[in-house]
Amino acid sequence: MSLKMFAAAVFCVCVLSCFAFDVNADISIPVVKVIVRQRAFIPEVVFLKMGQPVALAIQNEDVELHAFVPLLLFQGANVQVTGNGAPEFNEAGLARVLIPPKGQAQIRFTPRAAGHFFYICDLPGHQMRGEIFVSADSL
Repeated sequence: MSLKMFAAAVFCVCVLSCFAFDVNADISIPVVKVIVRQRAFIPEVVFLKMGQPVALAIQNEDVELHAFVPLLLFQGANVQVTGNGAPEFNEAGLARVLIPPKGQAQIRFTPRAAGHFFYICDLPGHQMRGEIFVSADSL
């Protein structure tokens, strides 16, 4: 291969890389933010729609460790957890995510059942609680 052909090939690769995209990237999904501040979840109530993919973004603004424990919401659901939180799973699925001080976790999933679900921080003395309403109807 001549130097000219090599330079042309490198140029083409560079140009094509400018237009590259991730074929595995998710389409845009709604992000619902939950802030942890002063041992409270903000907002305390979250509304989701059954069958609609969503990302729950939990941001710990405190200087202490917190847990996000969704009671029954993720049973049997396929979830993806990203961020610097530490997810814990059991036989039913995602059990909780420990979120470090100033840390965050994002949980992507599709609610499979309509209903009223609670989430808590189960660390001793924290007494934090929130609610998630999953509607079968459009919001």
